[in-house]
Amino acid sequence: MTAWNAGATGRGIKVGVIDSGINANLAEFAGRIDPASRDLVASRGLSDTEGHGTAVSGVIAAARNGTGALGLAFDSTIISLNSSNPNDCDEEDGCKHNDNDIARGIDVAVANGARVINISLGGDDIGGVMLNAVQRATAAGVVIVMSAGNDEKAEPGGFAVGAARQSNGLVIIAGAHDSTGAIASFSNRAGTNQTYYLTALGTRVRTIDENGAATLWSGTSFSAPVISGAAALLAQAFPNLTGRQIVQLLLTTADDAGAPGSDAVYGRGLLNIARAFQPQGGVAMAGSNAPVPVGTSGGDASTAMGDATAAPNAMAGAIILDGYSRAFVMDLATRLNRAPQDRPLGRALSGDQRSATVRNDMVAVSLTLDRTRSRQPWVGLAQLGLTYEDARQAKLLSGVIVSRLDARTKIAMGLSESSRTLQQRLTDSYTNAFLVARDPTSRTGFYGKDAASLGLRHDLGPVGLTVTGERGKVLRDGLPRTLAVDPRYSIASATLDRRIGRARVTLGATRLDEEATILGGRLTSAFGAGGATSWFGDATASIDLGAGWAGYASYRRGTTAMGLGPMAQSGRLTTDAWAVDLSRQDAFRSGDQLAFRITQPLRVRSGGYGISLPVSYYYADGSVGYESRFFNLAPTGREIDFEAAYGRGLWGGYVSANGFVRRQPGHVAEADPDLGGAIRYTLGF
Repeated sequence: MTAWNAGATGRGIKVGVIDSGINANLAEFAGRIDPASRDLVASRGLSDTEGHGTAVSGVIAAARNGTGALGLAFDSTIISLNSSNPNDCDEEDGCKHNDNDIARGIDVAVANGARVINISLGGDDIGGVMLNAVQRATAAGVVIVMSAGNDEKAEPGGFAVGAARQSNGLVIIAGAHDSTGAIASFSNRAGTNQTYYLTALGTRVRTIDENGAATLWSGTSFSAPVISGAAALLAQAFPNLTGRQIVQLLLTTADDAGAPGSDAVYGRGLLNIARAFQPQGGVAMAGSNAPVPVGTSGGDASTAMGDATAAPNAMAGAIILDGYSRAFVMDLATRLNRAPQDRPLGRALSGDQRSATVRNDMVAVSLTLDRTRSRQPWVGLAQLGLTYEDARQAKLLSGVIVSRLDARTKIAMGLSESSRTLQQRLTDSYTNAFLVARDPTSRTGFYGKDAASLGLRHDLGPVGLTVTGERGKVLRDGLPRTLAVDPRYSIASATLDRRIGRARVTLGATRLDEEATILGGRLTSAFGAGGATSWFGDATASIDLGAGWAGYASYRRGTTAMGLGPMAQSGRLTTDAWAVDLSRQDAFRSGDQLAFRITQPLRVRSGGYGISLPVSYYYADGSVGYESRFFNLAPTGREIDFEAAYGRGLWGGYVSANGFVRRQPGHVAEADPDLGGAIRYTLGF
């Protein structure tokens, strides 16, 4: 049983059983009959001439000794209070129980520390003395479980109903169901008392008779101690629970039966002990109010994080608190949801885009248009520099204005253009028409949308300084929408470039600020508060090798400081990306171009969150013990892209061919290679 697996046995919990007594000589109860146990009516000592009280007590507390029956709370202690009147008995119904004696038994149980009282007795009405005793007990936080009765009626017996209605919500009326979950034919139903009516197994319940022999009993007298045993397990396993909370847990975690919701037959439903021992309500880390990622997901990874997974047992043994402030041990967030797999070739080839530039000596205006008009365009970012969502939705896909302010200064403004594109336009940088193997210095782990950019270049003698900025929104395409608005980002870059003989070298620094994401990914708030600041150092070099050959290399190295959540002590990533190109003009004929590229997209090299994980909790004072753990965000996979491109003029237009291989796409080690190619012919504008 789930409760037993969790270590619940009832040890230290006293259960008052007001019934026909108990056989104190049985090994089933050895050492677990409280000294307060007594005969409330006569001088019979601890005895049970009818067997009913012993059987009820056995359902609750029969020992786990490998023989006979096994009680639900097998380590609990019984306060046996015999209220049977030996002077008022008959052969069919046994001895009767007077309200005043039962009331005295309630007071004795409460005075001696009972957390739960079981009353497997019934009747048509209830007296004032009994009601007062119930009110005193429930005011003290004691849970009382009473049988509904075995008269096949639509309402429970008046004895139980009267007590429940005066109980401050701490009395449960126990109906009986059979092994299939159907209401037992003999059981009184919930009727108008659905709020506090709960069913439990009440047919062929295995327990013991007055001689200790295993036997099967049926009746609501035996569904009641099943519920009482469950209450004792909760009281022992979670010592912070009040009696009211124990009752709420048992009622709200019941399996619905009959008509949806509470109904006139099953009341709140069927007792489900396993669910009562699972977290209920809002779940938070012990020591904080941070919501907990219950299950396997710690959030959505960025493409740069690939197949990153927390180290084995990195999040094992975490202590969480549920809505009842109960402590549970859980293994949290053993994996991240991977970013949707990128399909760069499909984006590059979809749609019918054309670019045009108009210029004079001072100003150049470049526009990129979608000519399809019949569908949403998809655009290759490598060629246009577009942010992804803008490329999909706009008819005027992008625009760039480059203006010369004087002989040494130029300014550029971009709509749906990245700051990296402006930097290339301002410096007339080396580019090649690759469809898939994109410029690594433009990669930040995500696609943007609604971007606006601004750039300025100034010649400082032999060195050129270019400063650019970009603002936009992070596109979370293919991921669950967890934010009310799209998270924003901003990029600021400064680049120095210099020509040295046949070579051109650039050095740059870039700052990326993300409002609520980490390189485009978003982790659960227990790890990070959201947002990150990244610094990238960029270096590129292009060289004219002669005879039409040119070489190009670029490298990006970054560090990311992540926002810290309640569990995180530290959060930092190291990233990199690189590319190497070789191209030739006039490779086979005048005017053609052949190019090759090998590149690694931006990838987390190392890093993650240093976690302060709560691993112990003390109910006495609510103190929490912590251990330092590490939540890894570096993938095991490494994407390497190989692409070859060839283009030449043909029949008044331009024909180009590309072929590529992506190894471990998305930085996912087990991912199959992505292979493809394309031949395109462009004619006119």
